Amino acid sequence: MSERGSFQKRLIEEVGYEHSGGNFILDKGAPVGLYKDYFESLSNYMRLVKLGWTTWSLFRDKELSQKIEIAERHKVPLCLGGTLFEISYVKGMYEDLLEFIKDRGIHSIEIASGFAVDVEELPSAINVAKRQGLLVMVEVGYKNQQRDDALSIDQRVMHIRNAKDAGADFVVLEAREIGTGYSVFKPNSDNQALLDEILAAIPLEQVVFEAPTRDTQIKLVNTLGPNVNMGNIPFDEIPRVETIRRGLHADTFASVTKNHGK
Repeated sequence: MSERGSFQKRLIEEVGYEHSGGNFILDKGAPVGLYKDYFESLSNYMRLVKLGWTTWSLFRDKELSQKIEIAERHKVPLCLGGTLFEISYVKGMYEDLLEFIKDRGIHSIEIASGFAVDVEELPSAINVAKRQGLLVMVEVGYKNQQRDDALSIDQRVMHIRNAKDAGADFVVLEAREIGTGYSVFKPNSDNQALLDEILAAIPLEQVVFEAPTRDTQIKLVNTLGPNVNMGNIPFDEIPRVETIRRGLHADTFASVTKNHGK
């Protein structure tokens, strides 16, 4: 091994923290060639890739097939997102969506009540998806920020508990692509109290905190440690997120070294 290679190995293995946190990636509609390149370089750091919103429907069917095949080859699960679920559900197309998922060999779905579906309808929708053998992620929170702000801690935690009790494999804390103002990133709110209640209701490994920005990613790792699951991570930010988790970043070096260092 070259001298540089030896240093790289020591940096990763002797300094960086080896974590179990998952990066849940958001594909915003990347062209297939770029998508393939990201998988070739970074698939080891992907827990799951969500085909965001309904972007995949704008491309040729051949391109969706290619994306599915690339993910399968790299053993990374794909998921269709909550926006697609909500649109399909209110248009009476939920069964069609599940059939489409099954036919295409996709094994995960995100279910949500962020803008069109009533939260009381989610347990039934979760049960139907679980009977199809799907991994089910349930997003909690509203896309409209004022409506989301009106949720009390007790209400948000009740939604989490109801999703978990209905069979959700993961609960996703809505933060859109903004981060700040949602979930545990609300200014002038008791975010720590909300975190405490969330983790009293569901194990950390079953929660995915949407963390689409540098600041939200750093806050989560400094607060909950490198094993936290983070979602809505863009492909091109995976390397930075990994350095944040491993304490190989200026803003997390101290906390990760102190609490998890070697």
